[in-house]
Amino acid sequence: MRIILTFIFFLLVPGLNAQTNTYLADLTALRAIIEKTASFRAQVKGDKLTAYNDLYHRLLSDSSMKPDSYEYFYNLAQLVFPLRDNHLGFYQLPDYQHLSTTESIDSFVATKELPAYPACKINLDSLKANLATRPADAIEGIYYYDKFYTVGLFKSEAHKYVGVVLDSDISLWKKGQVAIHLYEFGPNLYKAIYGHPKFKFFMLQPVEKYQNQSLINASFYGSYSQSVYTKQLTQTDYVRLPKTASKFALKNLQDDVQYLLIQTFQANHATAAVSQEFYDSVKTLLKAPHLVVDLRNNEGGAEKEMKKYLRLLQQYVNNGHLYVLVNNGTLSQAEIFTLELKKLANVTTVGQQTKGMLAYGSNYGKREKLPSGKFELYLTDMNNGATLLQYEDYGIQPDILLQNDKDWLDQVLEIIRGK
Repeated sequence: MRIILTFIFFLLVPGLNAQTNTYLADLTALRAIIEKTASFRAQVKGDKLTAYNDLYHRLLSDSSMKPDSYEYFYNLAQLVFPLRDNHLGFYQLPDYQHLSTTESIDSFVATKELPAYPACKINLDSLKANLATRPADAIEGIYYYDKFYTVGLFKSEAHKYVGVVLDSDISLWKKGQVAIHLYEFGPNLYKAIYGHPKFKFFMLQPVEKYQNQSLINASFYGSYSQSVYTKQLTQTDYVRLPKTASKFALKNLQDDVQYLLIQTFQANHATAAVSQEFYDSVKTLLKAPHLVVDLRNNEGGAEKEMKKYLRLLQQYVNNGHLYVLVNNGTLSQAEIFTLELKKLANVTTVGQQTKGMLAYGSNYGKREKLPSGKFELYLTDMNNGATLLQYEDYGIQPDILLQNDKDWLDQVLEIIRGK
């Protein structure tokens, strides 16, 4: 049954001309910034450029919103939607001063100065009852954000899903407020706009996917929790490594199976020093017939850091079989590393599809604010080659998919033993 709802968006009528001028300035500046990116120049051509120009002019005419409103952010985000460039970030700048601690949040909420937030008028009890009947493989349903609040995600219209807060144990989120907007652009592929769980600013997630009964890219830096939005709050997470895991490790799983953990290729001074010390300590120790290389949650980094481990494993596969463990947190340079390993003999990739964030990159971490001062872009400055674009958004499919209800290392050992 389709759920009919009415959105309540809070707009201010006074100062309309000033708001219009601000909106037009932000929209025009955003387009100018985007047009300079490598991804725009490579992808938006011909009919796509015509469609982009039409979109821009359509957005120009929709200028009656205040900068704190959802529609304002959504309109700007639509200029980012056409790009397949998952290193490119777009977000509203948060107000950390008022939203840094539980006490400051409670105080700020009590003043009623917190900008009005999108909400929808809907019977939440009826919504809960409807969503409780959705099958486990459907994206619609009731999601938990750790212990803090629950969200009911439902289809509001064609290719659009809305997540409304059903219950909340924190003062910042109220029942009926909209925490999630998903815009479907392919099979199990969504453009997501989230309200940050702790700071409540709008942020664009260029690609969201529904897997393991979770929105797997709904991870928020600096939030209350490491969790993502999931339907199964108490389920053990075998897919992701805990945040407390070491960046590098070598150990024996069994007498003939070694385990090598590499969680980063970052080249900042501190991390590179630790990496080099670890590399030097293990480069002569990879001698077991089977080697599991764990790249889960590998955040990528510098090509030079990746290549030293690539050379090491190129030598290893002359005498042993390599099992490369990947997940949705395997991204950027780690995905390129995975593709290089897949070219070798005696290599099997296992786990989950990778992130799909490798065709472009950010070497300098440049950021640009829009004229209103309320929004910012994190810009890409590297083009890693047209051949990698086929994996952007989609990720790299492993040779063997692992189940999410059993320890992944146990599953790899079963594969090795042929069980």
